[in-house]
Amino acid sequence: MADFQLRAELRGHLEDVRSLCITPDGSILTGSRDTTIKLWTEGQDGEFAETMTLVRSDGVGHTDFVSALAYAPQGVPNVCQGAAVVSGSRDTTVLVWNAQSAAVVQKLEGHEYQVTAVLVTSDGDIVSASLDKTIRVWRGGECVHVLRGHEAAVLCLLQLPNGDLLSGSGDCTMRVWSSYTCTHTIAAHKDSVRGLALLPGVGVVSASHDETLKVWSLEGLCQGQLRGHTGIIYTCAATADGLVASGSEDNTTKLWHADGTCLQTLDHPSNLWAVAFLPSGDLVTACSDHVARVWTQAEARRGPAELAQAFEAMMAAKAAAAAEQGGGGGGGGGGLPAGLKLQDPAVLLAPGASDGQTIVVAEGGGGAAAYAWDSAKGEWERIGEVTGGPAEGDTLAGGGSKWHNGQLWDHVFDVDVEDGALPRKLAINRGDNPYDVADRFLEENGLPQTYREQVVDFILKSTGGGVQAPAVQYHDPLTGTGYVPPPSGGGSQPGAGASSGAGAGGSGGAFAATGGGADPFTGGGGSAGPRHLPAKAYRVYDQVPGRAAIRKKVAELSAALAGGEAAGRALSDAEAADGGPLDCLLDRAAAAASSRGGPPLPDAELALLIKLLSWPAAQLFPALDLTRLLVLDRAVAAQLAAAAAPAQVDGQLPGLLGAALTAACAEPLVPAAQQTAVRLAVNCFGHHALLAWVQACGSRLLECVGAAASSPNKNVRQGLATLLVNYAVWLCKLASSELEFKSRLLVLAVEVLNASPADDVETRYRALIAVGTLAGEHSKVRSLARELGFLSLTDSLKGAGGKVGEAAAEVAQKLRL
Repeated sequence: MADFQLRAELRGHLEDVRSLCITPDGSILTGSRDTTIKLWTEGQDGEFAETMTLVRSDGVGHTDFVSALAYAPQGVPNVCQGAAVVSGSRDTTVLVWNAQSAAVVQKLEGHEYQVTAVLVTSDGDIVSASLDKTIRVWRGGECVHVLRGHEAAVLCLLQLPNGDLLSGSGDCTMRVWSSYTCTHTIAAHKDSVRGLALLPGVGVVSASHDETLKVWSLEGLCQGQLRGHTGIIYTCAATADGLVASGSEDNTTKLWHADGTCLQTLDHPSNLWAVAFLPSGDLVTACSDHVARVWTQAEARRGPAELAQAFEAMMAAKAAAAAEQGGGGGGGGGGLPAGLKLQDPAVLLAPGASDGQTIVVAEGGGGAAAYAWDSAKGEWERIGEVTGGPAEGDTLAGGGSKWHNGQLWDHVFDVDVEDGALPRKLAINRGDNPYDVADRFLEENGLPQTYREQVVDFILKSTGGGVQAPAVQYHDPLTGTGYVPPPSGGGSQPGAGASSGAGAGGSGGAFAATGGGADPFTGGGGSAGPRHLPAKAYRVYDQVPGRAAIRKKVAELSAALAGGEAAGRALSDAEAADGGPLDCLLDRAAAAASSRGGPPLPDAELALLIKLLSWPAAQLFPALDLTRLLVLDRAVAAQLAAAAAPAQVDGQLPGLLGAALTAACAEPLVPAAQQTAVRLAVNCFGHHALLAWVQACGSRLLECVGAAASSPNKNVRQGLATLLVNYAVWLCKLASSELEFKSRLLVLAVEVLNASPADDVETRYRALIAVGTLAGEHSKVRSLARELGFLSLTDSLKGAGGKVGEAAAEVAQKLRL
């Protein structure tokens, strides 16, 4: 089998892509936690483009995440006059959308809890499953059947070739329904049955929380098991020629032969919620990093090299961050025991030397697992996870940190939810809001909200005081929804679409977040809440300098270089000619500020940009300013992320941009170069290729630009404060536990605040926003901030008035939590 390679990334959703559906013509429907549905259509050039968004309008639409999708082509009776999209949501409703007008034509209400699956039968009936343990059949907008029998949530549905329905449930069974009556119950798995797919010519594939897939005949006989995932399997799909795909919380998609052979593993940045095959055989994956990806075996359809390079760089950065978190050894509370010998997973392909032989194998995310050789079965049996011992002073029940779902947690508990089922994993950090943890746990495991208080009670008892219920809780006696009384006043949140003054404007494209004042218990939106915190989206500097002025400055600096030792780096006559590469670069930079989807730079223009970025620090600032705008273009960002430095020097940041930033921030400092360098770093958060680069650089980048904190130049300080905001937003999106890095951010924020006089309002404000965003993310961060004296600092800034005083008050309030 030819390997699948990345073909395209479908970016546009603001939160997890939770569901997929493929239309007969090969278009892709994606449903998201952001409550929207998007249609992606392939053009004549083979590129996928977003052609429609189905979203709540005039009070009609989903109000919570979209958990299930189906498609009804034109001509299917009872559904819609034309083609229709059917969606199910956590808001308990099923909606039918006209696929041409994007209008809701039917709203189907009746389920008590989240809708987990929908399908449209060949007769035009809509079938929906729910956490309320029922399956409902809808015809012409009315519920005509309620199918009961499952003893737990119904999590997936499939129509069999003979028209019967197959359902999978949290009760570990599959049920066959003929004429809407249960005719057969199959004890399918050791844990919840989460996904079902038709395997033509064979039968059915099921995916389970027990980390296995099974192949079944249409008569209900198990034909084989597919083992290899190390986390819950949320989804599966299959092709007519017998290829099976699965997606898991272990952050991988696996391709299988039905005989159990794993043919390929596709690593992803986060867990996989859905997989589906296109009619062409290409594979679509839906990931919790907000992106759907298309993968292909066809050489002609593979994406550009820049796309693959950017994806690989992002994955490498994630792996490096995970290794830095978990690989420190030392036997402390985080990471693996000191001196532990880790073996490559490939060792599991060879037989053991003797029965009971035990080995420890490296796993994704920096973790490790122990395996024992079972000679009777002829296979390695996974014994369990390997973790370090408890850190000194660790009072959280259960001891040291553990990996779960690609992230390091203070602890991971086994929770027995149902008799006869495997325990569920509940991950938690000190200081986490137990209601937020409970909501995440219920969602991940397909459990109804009625378990919420029981889970919260379990958390509070099991952590031995490691987490605490919020000090002030108000609960709606009818819905149980949490509410926190708002502070006086209102306004917009920085980074959520509102500009915060000169310098950096709004969102960084696909990384923007919506709304503000989220309910701290349910995550629901609302107008009540803090006025300024937290920042939700990355800031960018997108002002375009005067074209004539920057061209003139480049020409002057080039002429100065031509008369010295760096003459070889001066512009050639062809490069500086009217209409030549310099003019093209200037035009492209100006266009990037408003239109961020152009083609890659031609070779001549890229070569010129590389030359400009190699100029000495005193002449470097125009090149940095041009690059600041150019990185806002997605294609150019990918080119620069992959560009190597002309010469790599010890202590230099990696890559072409790293070399330029290092030179710009070296002694003796040149304020113009320092200012443009920091602003360039800010704009690197705008697209995924360079976002991976700034993440990977992390502490080294902060060390490089750190002198800006005490700069006498206001614009330099403001640029650094904006960079701190972007890093704070990233760390909160990542739910990272990198305390050392966060500590460095806080130290720089203190320096910026102390160096900024009272009239430098914008710099002070942005530094406070960075601190407040970080402080709301974790109790350890609040403790660090208090140790650094932020309470007294924010108390003193409350009297500054205006947005600085308001932000200081909000930060102080968070620090006292």
